[in-house]
Amino acid sequence: EFMVRRIQVLLLVFLLFLLSSTKILAADFKSDYQVEYFLGKTDNITTAKVIFTINITNLNSDVYVKKFSIAFPKNYLISQITAADDKGVVNPNVVNDGEKILLNLEFNDPAIGRDTTNSFHLAFLQEKIFDVSGNIWELIIPTLENQTSVSGYRAIVYLPDNSDRKISIAKPRPSLIQGNKIIWENPQVKTIYAVFGDEQYYQSKFTYHLYNPKLVPVYTDVALPPDTDYQKIFVNQLNPLPSQVFLDDDGNYMARYNLFPKSKVDVVLDAGISLTTKRRDEFRTLNNILIQKQKSFLLSPQPLWQINQIDKIPLLSQVSDIYKYVTSSLKYNYDRVGKNEERKGAEKVLLNPSDAVCTEFSDLFVALAREKGIYSREIQGYGFTRDNQLRPISLTSDILHSWPEYYQEASQQWISIDPTWENTSGIDYYNSFDLNHIVLAIHGKSAEYPYPAGMYKINKSQDIVINPVSLPFREIGEIEVDMGKIESQINDKKTYQTTITITNNKNVYVYNIRPDIRATNLNVSLNPTVIVAMVPMEKKTFVLNYQVDPKHQNNEGFIKVSMNNHNYLDEKVKIITYAQDMGFKVGMIVIGGSIIFFFIKRLFKKK
Repeated sequence: EFMVRRIQVLLLVFLLFLLSSTKILAADFKSDYQVEYFLGKTDNITTAKVIFTINITNLNSDVYVKKFSIAFPKNYLISQITAADDKGVVNPNVVNDGEKILLNLEFNDPAIGRDTTNSFHLAFLQEKIFDVSGNIWELIIPTLENQTSVSGYRAIVYLPDNSDRKISIAKPRPSLIQGNKIIWENPQVKTIYAVFGDEQYYQSKFTYHLYNPKLVPVYTDVALPPDTDYQKIFVNQLNPLPSQVFLDDDGNYMARYNLFPKSKVDVVLDAGISLTTKRRDEFRTLNNILIQKQKSFLLSPQPLWQINQIDKIPLLSQVSDIYKYVTSSLKYNYDRVGKNEERKGAEKVLLNPSDAVCTEFSDLFVALAREKGIYSREIQGYGFTRDNQLRPISLTSDILHSWPEYYQEASQQWISIDPTWENTSGIDYYNSFDLNHIVLAIHGKSAEYPYPAGMYKINKSQDIVINPVSLPFREIGEIEVDMGKIESQINDKKTYQTTITITNNKNVYVYNIRPDIRATNLNVSLNPTVIVAMVPMEKKTFVLNYQVDPKHQNNEGFIKVSMNNHNYLDEKVKIITYAQDMGFKVGMIVIGGSIIFFFIKRLFKKK
């Protein structure tokens, strides 16, 4: 099950009535809103005081607004409510029906007449607006659902006093940032979303339950969380250690375990995960090399990423068209959360578009993108949210999340998008992402393999624990270099070989590994010339070729191997001519043969 419930959009529903039963039309009035959010933080406790100033202007002389209602979803609880109009205090009537919180207001003595304005002033504390999570602050502000009669809408956020936090993600971009005040003028989105802080840190623990039911030994490859353009992994501990680790063609960090017949092994990974808003430069080279291999399969048909009746789909020429089609065509089915139901795929979900979960949103996007020749893939991972109601993880189940990526040729990188969360939250997940998506497995070659953490189960158990923390993780460990033997004497015609074996004993990926080879009177070459990336615990070998430089000046050569300011080899080599070498070898053969002949002759004499 790859399903995640995301933050529900706060709906502001305006029910406007005359004192009589005559219905007021939008053309009878216009409204102007200023909503101020005063954010507070004391230790780990956050608050959001909200002040609404609502000005309603009558556009006809014979109608006016008498009553006004605002509805909030139940998870955006409000408290300490005060209200007033231009004539004095208003007593709000609060109704909680279990699904929403309805705030009913009535003007004391509204002004009547064309172009007259009546105002409401509403203040309260509201939950779920502002959250401190690990190293970041997160802000989610619902806006007006229906802006038909709205002439102006302004949202103003005041950050806590003495705050040095800088905004790193904003959807949409603010109209003005002035000190600790951030203003959005007439935002054309359902939800304003902002993050303060460039990096988020997660302490995590993953358990993989492996079982070999066969009567013969087998091996199993499991996917550990990988590095990506915006994700960095710190392996604190992996127990037991695998027999081999490697990167697969999709860029997954794979660990191989050998299993005896009828054996069980529980693999436990303790890891730190760092997410960043800025693209990691060190990952670019690996990404560029991987995509060249991946292009051979990223457009290949897959059963879950195939639509047989593609002619019934509207013309979708751009990535943005496909994304809008997916978010608007499918409806998230919350009743499927936590149930072990079949993954439908793109073809089947179109037959029942109201029965979709995150995998169907991803499958439909990937299928349509590949049909248009756009390189795309699915990510399976973890979507983090603090809300217990909106984070469906229990002691017996690990509910993961799924989102698609497409490859942007212009920037030469994978772009993450999330049609599921935009559909359920109203937050824009096309133009920018967030720091809540943790990649566990990359699916480009196959729609179903490798399995992410949380899917290696024998019994029902919680196999994923992820918590945000405020402090960054440290890189520890060293690169181990094991040098092969260098010949002490070489001739001027032969090419010699040795090896340089590199083991990554650090707790992070290492990139662009290139031993520094310096030689005098010798020509040297490495194969490969560089190792683009090594995952933690991985071992790789360079082949070092060396031969005498034809222009050598004397009978000695020197070769030095260093890396990361450490010297691993500093050898002197004696150079002789090919004739000298052959003469020496022939002489040794003659001497050896003579000795053997002498002993054989003496043996026969004794007999």
